[in-house]
Amino acid sequence: MNDFLKTLAISVAAGGLLDLLGMFLPWLLGPMLALLLLRQFTSMTFYWPRMLRTIGLILIGVQIGSSFNREAVLLMWLDLPMMVFMTLALVGFALVLALLFRKMTGESIQTSMLGSLPGGLSQMVLLSEDIKSASTTIVTIMQTFRILLVVLVVPFFTIFLGGREGGTALILTEPEFSLPAFMAAAAGGTALYSGMKAVRFPLPEMMAPIVALAAVQSVTGTLLFEMPPILIICAQLFIGARLGLQMEQIGEKMTLRIGAAIVVNNLLLVAFAGGVAYVLSLWISSGLFIDYFLSAAPGGMAEMVLTAIEAGGDVALITGFHLFRIFFILLIAAPAIAYFIKKLDGKTEV
Repeated sequence: MNDFLKTLAISVAAGGLLDLLGMFLPWLLGPMLALLLLRQFTSMTFYWPRMLRTIGLILIGVQIGSSFNREAVLLMWLDLPMMVFMTLALVGFALVLALLFRKMTGESIQTSMLGSLPGGLSQMVLLSEDIKSASTTIVTIMQTFRILLVVLVVPFFTIFLGGREGGTALILTEPEFSLPAFMAAAAGGTALYSGMKAVRFPLPEMMAPIVALAAVQSVTGTLLFEMPPILIICAQLFIGARLGLQMEQIGEKMTLRIGAAIVVNNLLLVAFAGGVAYVLSLWISSGLFIDYFLSAAPGGMAEMVLTAIEAGGDVALITGFHLFRIFFILLIAAPAIAYFIKKLDGKTEV
């Protein structure tokens, strides 16, 4: 309990300080940076219950899902060609970067590919555990550092981009609460969560309320409610603290060569995402560059959506692009790459 209260106090103080300084995403970046630095350079002990991260993801899922109405869901179908283009471009470039990472570090192609693919920390680490020639430690460091770097770089970059006033989704109708519709969304979200948990789908705590609320609000044609700002702050704090503490004993595992390669790898991927976003903003003149940039950014979906809320991005559009990329990578790209890697391992053994 003492470690938890200490962690909570540091997180709130760091978030409050950045908020007073007018920093971007203060309640996410403040706890994350403070705990990351204290964990690495002091002997202080911390504790952050996994339940709080879960609550944070649920809150973000509800916020995202409440941004979807019938028009937003229909727009996802219209945006499908752009989603395919963006996803294929990012996955292809990530695999090219895997070759660069291998050359810079001398790690195996299996490790380099699993670490470079922007398919989610948990899923790529689970894949690496099933492949003998892949280093789970390096894959974990690569994927975790990508999240941290993107969360640090992208929000500050979006300060200079023009967003919409208010920073929330493009809400076309006023929220209209309906108890039967809310109960249907709650029941559907619970069932989806159980199913996603059973098949180890990434971030079921966030994905289930997104899909459930989007489905119910699309059928009813109304928005059920709007998330209070204090709950969004809580979500940022809960997730930021978890991100800051998840990098354990990094100094013992990280070498200068690997660290430099990871930084170069991810900065190039972010720059490429910016290029793809620019192409799409020219292709579709009705969209803003910030929407496509946050859609293409290879960070965690939760972190990019929080950035969109703060920066004035179209939350529904950005969520749609990230959802498509998650499904594509998990259902098509990751299994295909895993099959290719296992074939390589088989040839090596022979």
